[in-house]
Amino acid sequence: MQYNASVVIPALNEKNNLSRLIPALEKNNIASIYIIDDKSTDGTSELVQNFNNAHFLLRNGRLGLISAEIDGMRLSGTDYVVVMDADFSHNPDDVPGMIRQAIDTSSDLVIGSRYTDNGITNDEFIRKIISRIANIIFRLSFDIDLYDCTSGFRVYSRKACDFIGKQVDIENGYVGQVDIVNRLAHNGFKITEYPVVFVKRTEGKSKLKMREIVNFFLFVIYNKKIFRPIISMSALVILIIVISFFIIRFV
Repeated sequence: MQYNASVVIPALNEKNNLSRLIPALEKNNIASIYIIDDKSTDGTSELVQNFNNAHFLLRNGRLGLISAEIDGMRLSGTDYVVVMDADFSHNPDDVPGMIRQAIDTSSDLVIGSRYTDNGITNDEFIRKIISRIANIIFRLSFDIDLYDCTSGFRVYSRKACDFIGKQVDIENGYVGQVDIVNRLAHNGFKITEYPVVFVKRTEGKSKLKMREIVNFFLFVIYNKKIFRPIISMSALVILIIVISFFIIRFV
């Protein structure tokens, strides 16, 4: 079935992954694929010659994950926009089901969720703990009944894309994902979750940095809706994360 949907993929040095991901998406009847490239040095832009359905926006430098997603939303113009990573941690075979759920439930945002019923994450143990804690803190602090607000695997309606495109102060990077959920949820947009299996990347390097995770907790701490007990817990969690990253990198 052909959907009036496009896929937006922020990319930085993901040539090998994209050369496999684009054909996988085309098999799932995705009409248009937008690669938002932040000045890759591995020849990613050369792929544009190989795929008719792929459109490349080459940006002048590392302008950030969320701005890449928003640029892709503006370019697409389709009724639904899928946002996903290039590294196969998001399964392209889940895309049709997520789009169908958006249509059938009139959802403005469908989150590919690792933590809803039947969702699975196969990430590293430390990253699982970090992600779980982050989602619990966000759910309690913002009073939003969702279980995976940090997931970057999503389907947006055109109405949600237009709304997000007008928000000039959305946080960039990892924290931007929860910022978007918070804004949509508290402005009357319908959000649902779709169970997915998250797979650890096999090629390339993760773009998630220590700074991104700290920024997430700072965002939660300074938000006006936060419960005061969360502040102390967040500070403790940040300390645990710092120690964990040192273990991952140097042990």
